[in-house]
Amino acid sequence: MSEKKVKDCIKELFSTMNVEVEQTVQNSFSSEKATEDIVQYVSSKIAAASRGYMSTIYTTLSDETLKEPIFQNVSNSNKFFDLELDKKIVETYKFDSKDFPIFQNGLNVNEINRAYATAIAGVGTAAVGGILLGILSGAVDIPVIGIIAGAIIAGLVGSGVTYCRVVPDINRQRFLDVVKSFMADLEEEMYRWVDGVIAFYHVQVDELKKTL
Repeated sequence: MSEKKVKDCIKELFSTMNVEVEQTVQNSFSSEKATEDIVQYVSSKIAAASRGYMSTIYTTLSDETLKEPIFQNVSNSNKFFDLELDKKIVETYKFDSKDFPIFQNGLNVNEINRAYATAIAGVGTAAVGGILLGILSGAVDIPVIGIIAGAIIAGLVGSGVTYCRVVPDINRQRFLDVVKSFMADLEEEMYRWVDGVIAFYHVQVDELKKTL
């Protein structure tokens, strides 16, 4: 099942990222530097991996759909392909950092914040999963990398917890706790995104079946 396969991949991805992110915090001289490095690393890793997630979801679900008796009819199967769900699910999402000009000239926190605020306004939620699903509905026109970057900045900078060389290490640990909590929440939001994309697919197919 595509859902389990993709979610297992997400779990493995976050397991790897969590180790790297913790090392980043431990080795960075300030929370500002750590945040910048985490934004670049996590948003890029998720954006790159997500292209594969969406492809896997569509390929697996479409294979299952076309095995159904109703789609053994050539006319009906052609109508399924006419839905172009591959384009809606895979191609609608922009996964490359080149699709997000803000990343081209270095990390601009204010610009990313503005883009993220626009995305939140478009869907009426700050939940990453909901914003990502907003791309499917056309309510959001921001690449995946921009949404993840915005969420990280909002979560870490917005926490108000900082540290630097002149601050006791206890603040570094507090910041690390914030990072770990954020990453756990982000992982859950990725699972919700997968669930939402699968639900979107089934709604489209069910609507088609009503016309056949």
